[in-house]
Amino acid sequence: MDLRQIDNIIAIEQEKSISKAAQKLYLTQSALNQQLLRLEKELGTQLFERKSHSMVPTVAGRIYLNTAHQMVDLKQETYKIIHDISGERRGEISLAYTPEQGSIMFSNVYPLFHAAYPEITFRITEARVKTMEQLLLQKEVTIACLAYFDNRKNPAVEYVDMAEEFIVLGLPATHPLAGLAGENSYKTFPTIDLTLLKEDSFALIARDSRMRDIADELFLRAGFSPDILFESASTQTVFNMVRQQICPAFFPQSYVDPDAPIVYFTVPPRYTWMRSIAYLKGSYLTKPEKHFMSLAINYVKGNQQA
Repeated sequence: MDLRQIDNIIAIEQEKSISKAAQKLYLTQSALNQQLLRLEKELGTQLFERKSHSMVPTVAGRIYLNTAHQMVDLKQETYKIIHDISGERRGEISLAYTPEQGSIMFSNVYPLFHAAYPEITFRITEARVKTMEQLLLQKEVTIACLAYFDNRKNPAVEYVDMAEEFIVLGLPATHPLAGLAGENSYKTFPTIDLTLLKEDSFALIARDSRMRDIADELFLRAGFSPDILFESASTQTVFNMVRQQICPAFFPQSYVDPDAPIVYFTVPPRYTWMRSIAYLKGSYLTKPEKHFMSLAINYVKGNQQA
């Protein structure tokens, strides 16, 4: 098998289109199509079927692609090990993190990493936790900064714990129930019966997020479906709605601001989640990757100054 040919066939699988794959590979559509036809003639069978303008692998195609992915993975793993042994300080780290807290962490950690490894580049994907887990499983990224709760872990993923934090319910300081929080609620996080807010409207994070899964479970336990003022893909936007005295909202403890006009509660059973840095079990991590992970862990644990 020609590794360039393998990469090209994998691109067709990923893009589900010869034209899009050709554009990604900087090839002409005709050249890529001819390459696929020659391979199918060599194998004596089709690797893809065209269904609704989409390229779908046949049974033979799935067998070919399974082996192709293994070969690409083996090549990448071998190169990483050899670069480590030879002391090569160039290369790329594929990293995923959330577009808010994750980006803040990276911007603080990167200067320290760059000082140690100035010729290492990053290929960054910003995504939600559920998407990041899929990116790890598909080997689109090597490292992901994500969170899990209630020990719900993917068995194929290794998680290095960084910091546990409460899932917080924020109420505007002007809310009629704000007085139940007492003093310094940003430190104590007193509990509140969620049913007391049954008549309130809420700002909620989008449904494709792990944070939303937790909020939905809390509403289910409380026995009511909330009136949703709006949903947002941005946790910071949700938090700002509480800051602006608009409505209550759930968010992670790391968003808590002692100076904001907000009081903070937890809701029984006081869910927490664990911020972690994750990678596929059994995968080889280079010295630069391990160094970056160490810096990220120290930053989240508060052992490193921004």
